[in-house]
Amino acid sequence: MCRKVWKNGWFWLAVPLALSVFIPSLGPGAQAQTAVIKWRMQSIDPPSLIGPQITQKDFCDRIRKMSNGRLDITLYTAGQLAPSLELVDSLAKGSVDIAYTSSVYYTGIVPEANIDLVTLPPNMLKTLQDALQVYWYLGVDELMREGYRQHGVYYVGSLFFTEPNTFWSKKPIQKVEDLKGFKVRGYGYYAKTLAKLGASPTFIPHEEVYTALAQGVIDGSMTAGSYYKRFKYYEVAPNYYLPGFAPVWSMCILASQKSWEALPEDLKAIVQEAFKVFAIDHQQRTWWEHEQMLKELPNLKATLITWPDAEVAKLRRAGLEFLPEIAKKGDRCAKGLEIIRSYMKTQGYID
Repeated sequence: MCRKVWKNGWFWLAVPLALSVFIPSLGPGAQAQTAVIKWRMQSIDPPSLIGPQITQKDFCDRIRKMSNGRLDITLYTAGQLAPSLELVDSLAKGSVDIAYTSSVYYTGIVPEANIDLVTLPPNMLKTLQDALQVYWYLGVDELMREGYRQHGVYYVGSLFFTEPNTFWSKKPIQKVEDLKGFKVRGYGYYAKTLAKLGASPTFIPHEEVYTALAQGVIDGSMTAGSYYKRFKYYEVAPNYYLPGFAPVWSMCILASQKSWEALPEDLKAIVQEAFKVFAIDHQQRTWWEHEQMLKELPNLKATLITWPDAEVAKLRRAGLEFLPEIAKKGDRCAKGLEIIRSYMKTQGYID
């Protein structure tokens, strides 16, 4: 496991960030003079997932401790405050202060949501280091921050997963050509790429996917790999695929612009530091959960199907054809894609 933490590039980041948890921004005396600010946090995850159970809960607790109780965040799970599709509106109005969510829900509202890693076509980037470099250090997060700001939302940041964004199916699919007629739950430019290859993607909320698979409304579904076991999809779709659609992908933390601007500067810094610790914790725990799940596939009576590199390359080539369409969604989208494409060229991912 230590090798994986090093491989994922977190080791150099984890130590100073972990230490920052214990370093308050102001002395206790100065903090005691400030009234407690109460925030409400909406997660798009149901209570059974690792976020509400551990990592998102710890994120709220960490902020409370780092601020000596000055910023008190209460965590709510999927749908308790607002439907996931309406979170941007709820954040803009201030009825939700902060959210763990995905840009896939908001591509029709916020143009810049289309350059979030999770919404891009399959297999654009390969590693956690790629994603960190492009989004945190080369400025794509800042471009999305500017875009979301136009809608009253502060983009706190992208966090990344190294469990695959993959799919599962009722019948085996061995190659790209087998996707023809495949009725699959999908989203973003993953779905558009699948449609281009002959599949019939449709978006279905997580809470409806199991029933849709069981009743034959869809033939398969896609999302984070560890969901396969969490939601018992193996019972109705026994074929599980690697490497899937993306070896690294993203979620995000959004905040109400009004709530964010009302925070003192030291509390803003605490939220940003706690976010980075959360990003490490959430990535590692979800990766490990997926690793353990793979060992259990035989006991779950599930079949692992690994696509050869040549088939994965077909997926990527089909998806890359959508980049001009994304670039036309606005200047920030075009600039973000230029950053991503330039990075991919330096890494030899594209010519």
